[in-house]
Amino acid sequence: MKFGIIGFGNLGRALASGLLKSGCAEAGGIFVCDSSPNARAAAEGGLFGASASQDVRKAVSASDVIFLTVKAHVFERLSIDIDKRELSGKTIISFMAGMPFEQIYSLLGEVTLVRAMPSLAIATCEGVIGYTKASPEISDIFNKLGFAFETEPENIEKVMAFSSCGLGFAAYLIDAFASAGGDMGFSPETSAQIASLTFKNAVDRGRFIDTVEAVATPGGATEQGILHMHDSGVHKIVADAVQKAYERMK
Repeated sequence: MKFGIIGFGNLGRALASGLLKSGCAEAGGIFVCDSSPNARAAAEGGLFGASASQDVRKAVSASDVIFLTVKAHVFERLSIDIDKRELSGKTIISFMAGMPFEQIYSLLGEVTLVRAMPSLAIATCEGVIGYTKASPEISDIFNKLGFAFETEPENIEKVMAFSSCGLGFAAYLIDAFASAGGDMGFSPETSAQIASLTFKNAVDRGRFIDTVEAVATPGGATEQGILHMHDSGVHKIVADAVQKAYERMK
């Protein structure tokens, strides 16, 4: 199976890495389209070994499955140059936020189309991907890139807010915890290591609230910190951050 990736920014590169790492794509099985010479050079480099061009028609012609990993307004311009007849028998997978099925159909015609939202961790096959109804072959690709689940079209932007944006939110919280270590006098390296392992251990223990209850014994130090976060509305702050991201995409 040959893959085309339209747009080779952070998401396009994460996708290419995941396709190769998972074995879904073989060396030489990826064709990249990007207007940036630096992006095309990176695609053709040793890590990816992909073919690359700024001509979207070449990427479409060379591919069986075409991933759209550009911004919606960029794709609107690119779509003018696509020969719609070349799309027959191919699957289009859109990672574009804010561009519903109807809008993509208006640009490409009645193609075989899947909308999906992945996190950047697909690069190491540990991502999260929500996707609309897809063939077993496409679903299998998604499952090889991480935790994948089918969802309704109206939920795709929710997946992005919760999972794709959520990766940044989680990193922000871990950075805040590491900064607290620095404020207490630990070195940046030690603080980062402690923060990374602490959050990893919390994940590895399973059900999060059970860990809270196990560690926050009555009258203890952990309980005091938990009570402070509770009184400060940390749960609401996080929920509001996800909602703000969702509202921006709508």
